[in-house]
Amino acid sequence: MGRLFSSKLSSGRPLVPYLLVLTALFAVAFPLGISTPLPARQQVTDMFLSVTEQYLDLAGGTLFFFILLHNVVASLLLVISGLLLGIIPILSVGLNGFFLGMLYRQAADQVGYANAALKVSPHGFFEIPALLFAASYGLWLGMSVLRRLRGKESDPLGVRINHAFEQYFIVVFPLLVVAAAIETAILLGLQAAPGR
Repeated sequence: MGRLFSSKLSSGRPLVPYLLVLTALFAVAFPLGISTPLPARQQVTDMFLSVTEQYLDLAGGTLFFFILLHNVVASLLLVISGLLLGIIPILSVGLNGFFLGMLYRQAADQVGYANAALKVSPHGFFEIPALLFAASYGLWLGMSVLRRLRGKESDPLGVRINHAFEQYFIVVFPLLVVAAAIETAILLGLQAAPGR
């Protein structure tokens, strides 16, 4: 029975509905962020830049390690927090889409929409899918807990948790490594920019 259950999980199909729902949520939140008023966008941009500046003086290897560590810890917490009925993964995806939309619009007002997209896309191609996969597994775990509370599911929760973390290191972790490498290269480029 356990092997059959593990085989069903390994197909990846149980994750698809959650991934689609969270992708749709991100897609809705992003334009909402774009449409926020200028004062709010400016405030979020200033906060983002103040956080980024903390990394600008780090050496390449140290910078890469800190970025990767931050993203891995945040995404692992996102998976495990899904056990709280999936609320935190949903909020995290919505807020990430919203704030990214605000930052994109702020950059677009300065350099144009096409150039802003070029700035966001290199690490967004890897970091956003990593976020969506991690949050989807968190939501999947949350729905499992909810079904158990309603008496509609008797599958062992521990097996689902193990599966979620196994898939995390197969799918999410490699994406975060690539995203950290790209973000490191961008920040090192800013370090070398004239006027710093």
